[in-house]
Amino acid sequence: MLEGWRSMRKSVSFISVLLAFVALAAEAHAAISYQRLDGAPGERALAIKGVFESSDDPMTLVDEYTQYQPNYVTFDSPGGNVVAAIRFGRALRLLNARTVQIRAAECASACAFAFVGGVERFAEPGSIGVHRVSLSDDAGMDNKLVVSSVQSLTGEIIGYLTDMGVSPNLLQLSLSIDSDDIRYLTSAEMRDWNIITPENMPSPPASTSPQPDAAPELSATPAVMPSDPSASEEATASAPGDLTTEAVDFVNRYNDEWSKDSASALAFMKGVYADEVSFFGNSVDKDAVLKEKAAFAQRWPERIYSVKPGSVTASCAGKCEMSGIVEWFARNRDTGRTSSGMAEFSFVWNTASLQIESETGKVLATDKGAKAPDRLIHQWIGLDDICRGSTDRYGIETERACKRRDQIGPLLDRVDWCYGHNDEPESDKMWHKCDANSYRYGE
Repeated sequence: MLEGWRSMRKSVSFISVLLAFVALAAEAHAAISYQRLDGAPGERALAIKGVFESSDDPMTLVDEYTQYQPNYVTFDSPGGNVVAAIRFGRALRLLNARTVQIRAAECASACAFAFVGGVERFAEPGSIGVHRVSLSDDAGMDNKLVVSSVQSLTGEIIGYLTDMGVSPNLLQLSLSIDSDDIRYLTSAEMRDWNIITPENMPSPPASTSPQPDAAPELSATPAVMPSDPSASEEATASAPGDLTTEAVDFVNRYNDEWSKDSASALAFMKGVYADEVSFFGNSVDKDAVLKEKAAFAQRWPERIYSVKPGSVTASCAGKCEMSGIVEWFARNRDTGRTSSGMAEFSFVWNTASLQIESETGKVLATDKGAKAPDRLIHQWIGLDDICRGSTDRYGIETERACKRRDQIGPLLDRVDWCYGHNDEPESDKMWHKCDANSYRYGE
């Protein structure tokens, strides 16, 4: 079985077939159906398509799988009934099946629970989406029955995730996302919560990664890179266990600089990139990268970017591979336009040359019509809660939370959002559009 995963590293044709399948699948989602796909020589895949419905029988999957004997199972599903998805997940586990998901296909909502039924699981970052699932069919039920139904189903989901070796954090996160929104999982989340199985996880072929969305917010969203040589030297000298901490400091510093006025931000970035950069899958020279950053800065003169706390992972051995999530709010006073959202970033930083050699990313969510930097305010509030109420033994968590909170505050001030008013009691302070009596960081 392990040999099958190793061979998948070279199975470009398998992923290509999946991409072709997605491009041709123009029909509307229907109840569950199956499509057989040819992969690399000697390999086959089975695609589970459509919406999971309570009437779907997982025995149809067992029959199809038994007849076709695929090497992998993949999905093209927006979700559906979570109980049905769990039944299919358990069927996959009984079949000893392996599951694979790529970003070019869809596996969202309840589909995530079916996916984790695989005994070995591989998914590209951003390929698994979650949001709040319905925990009861409450039509005609009184309140007591609704509560009982929700409790029963919640227990069933948690029990299923435990059986699959997956953290219940998957359910917790899905319940925190509005049903009309969607949140795509990062590689760090999938790894930390055992949604993927890293001990057997292949590296997807470079040519299979889809290009970033055409929306201007993505292609010009800055990479989140370190830039202070002294700080990078400290990271190189640090013990391996400290590298993630150093990476967080790097990416926070970079985004804080990018959040300054355009002249300062662009001057800061000139020394960051190598002469040749792999930029969203294309090899370009440094000038091309800086030109795109300058165009973005002109389009969005006011912007604040901040890495989502706890999202950064780093692996360093001569070169540092880092990934995480950045949230942003940008504004153009002349046009009246705003931009707000969340994106995953990934980059490679050469610790010898202190330059960035690779940058890529993917927009995970955009906030249409956003007029306030709500995402950054939520970051500040979360850090403030830790800063005020943390009980970590050595005070390290508290210190870092307080420090980052006080770094985000001035960023919010730059787009005219303030916390409280002068001489106002601490308990009454709230974030608001700045006025003449507002408290500003640094004053």
